[in-house]
Amino acid sequence: MNFSRTTEYALRIMSFMAMNEQKLYSANEIYANLKIPFRYLRKLLTTLSKSGLLISVQGKSGGYRISKDLSEISLLDIIQQTGDNKFKNECFFGFHDCAFVKKCAMHDKWAAVRENINQVLTTTTLEEIKETGPHSFISNNNSVFTKND
Repeated sequence: MNFSRTTEYALRIMSFMAMNEQKLYSANEIYANLKIPFRYLRKLLTTLSKSGLLISVQGKSGGYRISKDLSEISLLDIIQQTGDNKFKNECFFGFHDCAFVKKCAMHDKWAAVRENINQVLTTTTLEEIKETGPHSFISNNNSVFTKND
């Protein structure tokens, strides 16, 4: 599944912060661990804060922390905040009219796959990521979470 770079970064940020959800993380600390371009990181932290997924604490000792219980935040919640919802109605062959005008050869099969993906993203929470996720990969191996362009 190909997500936008913004979505990949948001998933990495939220997964990293879930490892210690009560901790207040500075942008510098997140940058040091995830190596997301700093200006991009700051913009994304603002977006995630405005969406209600993060709490932003201002001041010298300020930072960011997850705003809800980890069991209340699904991967789909994070994806939706980045505006990356294209997988929901995207045609397998990339046709824009496939689902509405004439079904392509892959329409029914691809619809089932999309539904399965949606189910996984809806039911997988940050709590599960924390419990079973590859913790060291989140911060130490950027190639696991990014595309090779």
